[in-house]
Amino acid sequence: MAVRFPPWRSSYVENAEEDAVRVFLQQRGMPLKEGAVDHFGALLLAASWLEDQAGEDENVAQLALFDGFLLPWSDRFLGKVESHATTAFYRTLTREALEALREDLVEEEDDEDAQDSPDA
Repeated sequence: MAVRFPPWRSSYVENAEEDAVRVFLQQRGMPLKEGAVDHFGALLLAASWLEDQAGEDENVAQLALFDGFLLPWSDRFLGKVESHATTAFYRTLTREALEALREDLVEEEDDEDAQDSPDA
């Protein structure tokens, strides 16, 4: 199946370079292969990888990934996915789903902060 619209961040964000994503992920220790890492699916995989690493700043890293590399362009990309979708699965994959994932990260971080508080 031919791609009717590009799935890469660099196609939607002006002056966005794929290298910025690569550097961000390499700084967090993610092993990367050659090729574009700013593909929508690769960014979701990176979010999963960051969570699996369970480092002290896992939520901070995931929030940075969502805020800096996924959410700024996902509405345009997912709008195209929805408008070209031929199955219900892709029609229901929306920006709200990504925002819900991000909100979960914020809630987890707030819960951790509350547990670390001397009043907890």
